Amino acid sequence: MEDSGAHPLAKAIARWLVRYDLLAFLLGVVLIGLVALGLRNLELASDNRNFFGGDNPEIDAVLRLEDTYANADTVFFALVSEDSAFTPEMLEQLKAFTEDAWQLPYALRVESLANYSHSRAQGDEIIVEELIPPDLEIDAAAAERIGRIALASPELVNRLVSEDGRALGIHVNLALPNGQDGVVHDAAEQAREMKAAWQAAAPELDILLSGGIIGDLTFNEATKRDLFTLIPVAFVVVTLLMILGLGSVAGWLGTALITFSGTLATMGFAGWAGIELIPATATSPLAVMVLVAASCVHLVLSWTRRLNAGVAGDRAVQGAFEENLAAVAVANITTAAGFLCLNFSESPPLAEMGNIVAFGIIVGWLLTALILPAIMKRCPDFRFRPVRVPAKWLEALARGTQARAGTILIVFAALIAVAATGLSQIRFNDNPLRYFDESFEFRRDSDAIERHLTGMETVQFSLESPEGESVFSPEFLREADRFADWLRTQEKVVFVGSITDVLKRLNRTLGGDDPNAYRIADSQEANAQAMMLYELSLPPGQDMNQMLDIGRTKTRLIAVLEDASGQDIHRFALKAEGWMEANTPEIATKAVSVGVAFAELSRRNNTAMIWGMLTVLVLVSGILMLTLRDLKLGALSLVPNVLPALLGFGFWGWLNGDVNLGSTVVTTMTFGIVVDDTVHVLMHYQRALRTGLGREDALRDTFRKVGTALMVTSIAIMSGFVIMTQSGFAINKHIGSLSAVVVALALVTDLVLLPAVLKKARS
Repeated sequence: MEDSGAHPLAKAIARWLVRYDLLAFLLGVVLIGLVALGLRNLELASDNRNFFGGDNPEIDAVLRLEDTYANADTVFFALVSEDSAFTPEMLEQLKAFTEDAWQLPYALRVESLANYSHSRAQGDEIIVEELIPPDLEIDAAAAERIGRIALASPELVNRLVSEDGRALGIHVNLALPNGQDGVVHDAAEQAREMKAAWQAAAPELDILLSGGIIGDLTFNEATKRDLFTLIPVAFVVVTLLMILGLGSVAGWLGTALITFSGTLATMGFAGWAGIELIPATATSPLAVMVLVAASCVHLVLSWTRRLNAGVAGDRAVQGAFEENLAAVAVANITTAAGFLCLNFSESPPLAEMGNIVAFGIIVGWLLTALILPAIMKRCPDFRFRPVRVPAKWLEALARGTQARAGTILIVFAALIAVAATGLSQIRFNDNPLRYFDESFEFRRDSDAIERHLTGMETVQFSLESPEGESVFSPEFLREADRFADWLRTQEKVVFVGSITDVLKRLNRTLGGDDPNAYRIADSQEANAQAMMLYELSLPPGQDMNQMLDIGRTKTRLIAVLEDASGQDIHRFALKAEGWMEANTPEIATKAVSVGVAFAELSRRNNTAMIWGMLTVLVLVSGILMLTLRDLKLGALSLVPNVLPALLGFGFWGWLNGDVNLGSTVVTTMTFGIVVDDTVHVLMHYQRALRTGLGREDALRDTFRKVGTALMVTSIAIMSGFVIMTQSGFAINKHIGSLSAVVVALALVTDLVLLPAVLKKARS
C-alpha cells in the first residue's frame, strides 16, 4: 500500500477501525441510541423574550413596567373599509364585534370606539358614557356625530381610528397565566377563529389581526416550519449532492446514514440539555448535517481514488483514514471551537445554537470514524462516474495561481479596499415584528394595520412625580405634557398616549365644554377630583390602572411608532432620553420596550462577538500551528481564514446593509468552518513536501488529491446555508445568506489566494 505519510498514531487508529469495523459500528449505533433518547424531552418555545438573558437590564425594565401598570397580553383587531367607517352599518358591526371580543379567554379589557368613555357637560354635571351606547339606534346623524367626536380626539386618532376615518381598531387585553404556552396558543387560535368569523359576517371589510399573543403563536409556527420543512429539504439536497459528487453507492449510503444520525444526535442533545427550540435554534441540525457530510466526503473521495488506482478494499479504506484522519479531526475541532465561541453572545438562544451544533459536529465526527469503515468494507462496491472538476483542471489552476501570484495579490488587495468601505454601510436593524417575512399572516396583517390605522412599535416611559406629590401635581403634569407634545413632533411617531390628554379633556368638560378650559388645572386637588369623578363613572374593565400606578405617584406615557426599524427605535429612545435630561430633568426616565431591548441587545452582542471572534482566532491559530508544527505556515493560514468574513460583510454592507442578531455571530461561527478547507490544503501540501516533492509539484499534488473534495464539501455546506435563507425568520435568513457568501469566498481564497500567498512567502 502507498505510504500515506500520516502520523503513526493516525495509522494505528486507522488499522484498528478497519480491523474491528463491526465493533466500531456497534459502538456508533449505541452512541446514536443514547443521544437520540433526548428527543423525548424536546420542547418548542413561543416567546421572543427568550432572546434575552435573565440579567438583561432592558427586558428587566419592561417587566418592572408591566408589574407597575397591570399589563396584560394583547390582541388587536382592525376593521378597514374602502370608504368612511362612520356609517350606521359599520358602527353596528363594531358594536357587535366589540361585544364578541369579550368572549376571548381571559379577556380583561376591551377597547374600541364603541365603549370609549366619552365625557360631556350637562348643566352642572359631567356625563361619562360610552361613545356608542349598547341601546343606541345608529342612524346617519348619529354616525356623523360619532365620527366628528372620534376624529377630534387625540386619545383615539391613530390608535382606535385612522386619520382618514376608514379604519377602526379593537384592542383586547388578556390576563393569561404565566408560563403556559398552551393557554397562549389556544387564546391566539380563538382570536384567529374570531377574525375568520367576522370576515365571513362582513365580507366588505378587511379584518386584520395582530398583537402580542399572535406574535407568540407565529414564533412557534416559524420554529415548526423551519424544523419540519427546511431540514428535510436540506437532507434531500445534501443526499443528491453526495450521489452526484462521490461516485460510490457505498460512500453515499455511509454519508447519508451518518448525516441523518448526526442530525438525530443534535436534536437529542437539545432535549437532554433542556434547550427549548425557537426559530434561531431550530435550524441547528441543518448546520450539523452539511458539516458532518463534509467530513465524510474527504474520506470517501480518498477511498474511491485508491480503489480506482487498484488498491484492494481493506487497504483502500485504511489508506483513506490514514491520509485524512488528522485533517478531519483538526477541521471538526476547529469548527466546534468556532461554534462554542458563540457562548460569548449576549443572547442565550445564539449561545445554545453554538452548543447544539458543536455537540453535533463532535458526535458526527465520532460516527464518521465508527460507522463509515464498516460500510466501506462490507457494502457492494457500486461505482459510477461522478460529476466533478477533472484533476487536470485543478492542476492547471495550481500552476496558474503560482504563475500569477502578484496579480492575484493585487486583485485581492483591491477587493479588500472595496469591502472595507462597505463595512461602514452596515447598520443594526433588530425589530421583532420584522423578524417574520410576508409569508406569515401575522406580518402581513401587522403591516396592513400600520398602513391603514396605527403603528405596531410601542415605546413607553414611566414618569414618577416628585417625592411627597402625586401625579396630579400641576407642575409634574405640565412637564409630562411638554414631553408628550415634543414626542408628537418626532419622525415615525403617530400616537402619544398620556394621562394629561384625559385630564385636559375632563377639565374642558367641567368647564362647560369651553375650548379654553382644555388645559391642566392649577391645583393638585382639582386634577385629582376630575380623575376621581371620571373613574367612578367608568364601566367595569375600563379603569385607569394601565396609565396610573396604584399609589398614583407614577404614570405611563406611550409613544407609538410606525414603520420603525431597530435603528429607528434606538435613535428615538436616545433622543427622547436626551430631550428629557435637557428640558424636563425632574421627570427624566428611560425609554422602555421590547423593541428598545432588541436594539440594545444587538449592539451589545456585536461587541461580545468581537471578543468571541478574537478567542476563536487564537484557539484555531494555535491548533493549526501545533498541527502543522510550522509557525510560518500557521501564520500564513490566517490570511484565507480571516479574509472571507471581511469580504463577505463588506459586500453585504454594499448590497444590503442591515444586520441583526444572527448576522453578528456569523464571523465567529464561520471562522471554524472556513478553516476546514485551509486545514486540508496545508496538511496535504506539507505531507507532499515530506515525500520529497518540490513546492510547485506539492501544490499540484494537493489540488489533485483534495481539490475535488474541497469543492464538493463547500458546495454541500453552501447548499445547506442557502436552504436556510428560505426561512421566514430573519435571523436564520441572515445567518444563511452571510454564511453561504463567506463559505463561497473561503473556497476561492483557498484555491486562488492561498497558493499565491505561499508563493510570495517563499520568495
